[in-house]
Amino acid sequence: MIPVLYRASFGYLLRHPWQLALALLGICVGVAVIVAVDLANESARRAFALSMDTINGEATHQIIAGPRGIDEALYTQLRVEAGMRNIAPIVEGYAQIGHTTLRVLGVDIFAEREFRTYTIPDSVVEDHESYRRLLTDPGAFLMSPRTAASLGLAKGTELQISIAGNDFPAVLVGLLKGSDSDTLGLGGLVIVDIAVAQNWLNMLGRLTRIDVRLSEADSDAVADEIRRFLPAQVQLLSAAGRTKTVVEMSNAFMTNLTAMSLLALLVGIFLIYNSVGFTVLQRRGLIGILRVLGVTRRQIFLLILNEGFLLGIIGAILGVMFGIVLGERLLILVSRSINDHYFVVTVTDLALSPSSALKGLLAGLGATLFAAAIPAMEAACYVPKLALARSILEHRTRTLVPYVAVAGVVMIMLAFGVLTLSDDGLISGFTALFLLVLGIALCIPIAVRLSVRFAVPIASWLGGPTGRLAISGIGAALSRTGVAIVALTVAVSATIGVSVMVESFRDSVSDWLNNTLRSDIYIAAPGVSADRPGGQIDPALIADLIQAPGIGDHSASRRVWIESKSRRTRIIAVLMAPESYAGVRLLTGDSDKVWSAFDAASAVIVSDPYAYRYGLRPGDMLTLNTANGEHAFPVAGIYQNYDTNQAAILMSRSTYLTHWRDTQIDSLGLYLTPEANLEDVLQRLRQISAGRQALLIRSNREIRALSMDIFDRTFVITDVLYWLAVGVAFVGILSAMLAVQLECARELAILRAVGMTPGQLSGLVSMQTGFMGLLSGLAAIPLGLVMAWVLIDVINRRAFGWQMDITVSPKILLSSLALSIGAALVAGLYPAWRVANAPLAAAMREE
Repeated sequence: MIPVLYRASFGYLLRHPWQLALALLGICVGVAVIVAVDLANESARRAFALSMDTINGEATHQIIAGPRGIDEALYTQLRVEAGMRNIAPIVEGYAQIGHTTLRVLGVDIFAEREFRTYTIPDSVVEDHESYRRLLTDPGAFLMSPRTAASLGLAKGTELQISIAGNDFPAVLVGLLKGSDSDTLGLGGLVIVDIAVAQNWLNMLGRLTRIDVRLSEADSDAVADEIRRFLPAQVQLLSAAGRTKTVVEMSNAFMTNLTAMSLLALLVGIFLIYNSVGFTVLQRRGLIGILRVLGVTRRQIFLLILNEGFLLGIIGAILGVMFGIVLGERLLILVSRSINDHYFVVTVTDLALSPSSALKGLLAGLGATLFAAAIPAMEAACYVPKLALARSILEHRTRTLVPYVAVAGVVMIMLAFGVLTLSDDGLISGFTALFLLVLGIALCIPIAVRLSVRFAVPIASWLGGPTGRLAISGIGAALSRTGVAIVALTVAVSATIGVSVMVESFRDSVSDWLNNTLRSDIYIAAPGVSADRPGGQIDPALIADLIQAPGIGDHSASRRVWIESKSRRTRIIAVLMAPESYAGVRLLTGDSDKVWSAFDAASAVIVSDPYAYRYGLRPGDMLTLNTANGEHAFPVAGIYQNYDTNQAAILMSRSTYLTHWRDTQIDSLGLYLTPEANLEDVLQRLRQISAGRQALLIRSNREIRALSMDIFDRTFVITDVLYWLAVGVAFVGILSAMLAVQLECARELAILRAVGMTPGQLSGLVSMQTGFMGLLSGLAAIPLGLVMAWVLIDVINRRAFGWQMDITVSPKILLSSLALSIGAALVAGLYPAWRVANAPLAAAMREE
């Protein structure tokens, strides 16, 4: 049996469905955004990690080398001379079928049984005939049923597969068994014989890596034995460690999305407080009677808190359900951004994680209980005799406002203390950001009270008695209107902060591209993954391209990853044309000395993010694993770079050839002669490469436009998240205005009775909501600018290592102010209509 007290409490909620629905909606949206972002992030991360784990199989370690790979003779030596049996050679790369990117895995099926079950004959739908064809048919490959179906392929289909702009004939000879093959990480995977992979990927006689399986008992001893056979440039690394290093590249991006999702919940907390607080206000008379009849303070406190608990449970469950639906949409945006900037990931389904649902439930329930605790304590503190007086609450609110503002100032000071004393971690940066938001939010009610005092005479002059009543009513009901203004302020400030950050970043990237892209034409072999180097441009084709009519000079580059136990470093080895030097914006050092050391003394120039991440300065030594073993390179300077793959260093091509002996070139920059016509030269270059290699040949302008398109695409998900936060705030101000209208129904009815028309009443409510929107917009501007400063100078610096100037456009500020006023006015439409059409007799009746 439910106690009478609780039956009355829950019955009250059911008798006010609109109020109940708005409270649940605020919790639901806040939880949904958290769950959706967490599910999308975890699905993308898990898909890649699971794919890598599946590809790695039972390998505990991997033998890797530099950009040229491993001489396959080493595999023979380890197997024959060292007697190693638990090893398997791998050739790995990327290919394209149509516009779909696929991972190519070249294996030796005779060495695979200890590593990957899906590469042995029992894993194929058909009998061993498919594996016979895999070994004998040119271009034969296997793939999972779902991947084949998505590409419209069936067993026996012959097609062309493209790798680095070169087409190769291929045939699908078999499908891997089982409907679970994609969930096991095999989506987007092409399995071929190792000889086929070597031919496709231009790695004849070489291997990408050698997988090693070591038991825990003899792991160290066998690892030491293996290392005795390894040449200077070859390393034995942990397979799990290599996967973790790649996945961690995207952690900062995902952390930023999580922080944005928490913002929606923060706005939701104000909404929940407003809703629960109003249920307390409406029942202050009932609570006073209950206290007279003997109900204790503790019982009142638990009653209100249990109401909040019930709302939190229902709202959080609904939020989890909505979050799953929203997560499926966000997953597309998240995976696309990861593919653009970090690594190729094939995500076919949203991974429903119990931990993500639990996070959402706990966050929603915790936020609700936190928001409900203050009204619960307030209700418990009612003095029975005074609880029936409405003025007591507002008097108490006016008394508390200065203390709340002091608490806000303390939070702001604490936030700056966290920024000053903390390390370079993202957690402390986000903690400081949320302390600043909360601190400034707590200062808003006192600012509202002062603004109302200042605005009442102006409103009276402009709008007469209606204007005076509208504006003074905001101050008179500060316990409700103040919270709604804070909620809208926080949401709109988020739009300002994120918009200023994005615009500042966009301007910085655009300026960087304008300075960096010096060549008139850029040519590249298609490189389909940000975590892999592009393919090689045919050397004979390079000679013909740079000698084409209209070409005056050229630069050339090679991008590779160098790995060690502790880090991955991206080397950009460049052959600089005289015009290319101006395209590198040096942040430190004398340019003449820096370039002299770069060209003549084997020095390197490190990117600003790389220097920030590893604490490097000009004059330091940077040790890298070269073809001749470890070598220390002097750091000549630091240059500006907004590449997402932040671990980048610039090295002259002559230095790179000396230490890695890799002659491949994956991109060219061509400078035209003064009389050359750009379109004519582009057409001529495409004619030269036609039928030889499908290269990406683009003008400077096309590269810049493509880069900015990718940039804009990356921030679409950010737009989605903060519009959701604005939606929560919209619900908040609608709830507040309904509360004001319901609480003041008798006073408004008296105004009707003494001659005020329905139109004047609805105008009064609209003026109130419009002024609340104006106050929210004005308060959001300084809060948004502070938020932008933290996002740019603290969060992005710590997450990605970038430095950028803050750009504040008046358009952003004006549009945010208009958004705030517009949202408030729209939210006030229904309360205005309701108050204008309320029955007078019912509204004026005394209980």
